Amino acid sequence: MSNKKLMTCIGVVASLMMASNANAYKAVTVTNGGSISGKISFSGAAPSNPKLDITKDKETCGTSIPADYYIVGAGGGLKNAVVVIENIEQGKAYDKKGKVPVDNKKCMFTPHVTTAVKGQKLAINNSDPVLHNTHLYHGEKLKTMYNIALPLQNRVIKKPLRKDGVITVKCDAHEWMLSYVYVAKHPYSVVTAADGSFTLSDVPAGSYKVKIWHEKLGESIQDVTVAAGGTATLNHSFGK
Repeated sequence: MSNKKLMTCIGVVASLMMASNANAYKAVTVTNGGSISGKISFSGAAPSNPKLDITKDKETCGTSIPADYYIVGAGGGLKNAVVVIENIEQGKAYDKKGKVPVDNKKCMFTPHVTTAVKGQKLAINNSDPVLHNTHLYHGEKLKTMYNIALPLQNRVIKKPLRKDGVITVKCDAHEWMLSYVYVAKHPYSVVTAADGSFTLSDVPAGSYKVKIWHEKLGESIQDVTVAAGGTATLNHSFGK
């Protein structure tokens, strides 16, 4: 390679690194921050969850397990929706070495939906006395990130989350098992509670795009303005 081509390649790499660093989240001291609170719900009759077809290890898994795709409580509150700020570049600090648990328990993943920050690690456990194989896929194209055999009970395996976005978690040994990890670039993401409620705290004052994501119902983007020391309300209802 000529010196000219080499210098061009170095310049391209440096530019890419600078662009990446420019878009990186920066932890700062948030003074007089506000919050975003609200409720994510489902309008109308709640969709029914299908019964999963249990094909093996029935002595551990049982003979019938309801899927947990739609969990709708009283008043239509929707559990397991992710609420995440899309356009925030700096804000509160978080535990960069934090571990995000995913357990294989009674032949289902728990939690069904969780959030993490890019760079943290998954702590994958098998609470069952049978072999599980935890297979993690990234993005809509379901590109394999990790494929982890878990032959031993209660032995945790840790894996870093190097990409943001939706991680789909499956078990090759038990095809009905399914869960999701939503990986954000920052700590402003949360999963709704059983009543559909959520809160994002210590948000710097400003205007934001907030994404609401659900595995079956899709996603919605909402505009939210947070005042210093104030609480912005965000309510959203999905319909089938």
